[in-house]
Amino acid sequence: MIESGEIVSLYLALGDSITVGYGVQTSFSFPVLYADFLRRHNPNLNMLNLGVNGLTTSGLLALLQYNHNFRRSVSEASLITLTIGSNDLLHLIGNPNQAINTSQLPMTFNNLSRALMQVGAEIRRLNPMVTVKVATLYNPLPAGPYALYMALAQGVIDNANLRIVTWAKHYGFNVVYLDRKFRGKEWLLIGQDHVHPNAAGYQVIAKAFARS
Repeated sequence: MIESGEIVSLYLALGDSITVGYGVQTSFSFPVLYADFLRRHNPNLNMLNLGVNGLTTSGLLALLQYNHNFRRSVSEASLITLTIGSNDLLHLIGNPNQAINTSQLPMTFNNLSRALMQVGAEIRRLNPMVTVKVATLYNPLPAGPYALYMALAQGVIDNANLRIVTWAKHYGFNVVYLDRKFRGKEWLLIGQDHVHPNAAGYQVIAKAFARS
């Protein structure tokens, strides 16, 4: 946890549409809210949001390996937040009338774990000392038309989160357990698309990162 006396010059937000703040105005995105919290102790903090809608772990790895500006930002950051993994699982779901494709689970999890390990190695290679906070995945299904598959999806998400937590600890990253913050409160925190957080949900995410 970043102590109040520690100076953070650059906070870098990496990840998928959760980091982008999909579904709300930019001012309600969790990186903006979290940066506002950090500025209470460090008024000169700079925040850079490099989130990408639809980003997968392999897409993040490609940015870390080949995008010069992306790599430079990572190397200069004092703090990084990361939301990643949800889009790796989306192809398992077809439509509300079609069951989750369990036959692809082993390959999906293997690819997820392999890409995460490479991402961790690349971040540490670029910036060995940076504080990194990684979010677990929450299950949005109870709030939408896919609720029929909630139990099966929960098993998939729990498995993915186990891999995310193991990976994060391997590289000395802090884990932010968003799944625990959203469980049982999906109707309050998920937006109208039944996937992304609403403004209240993003506020919960910002507070979770601040307290981790």
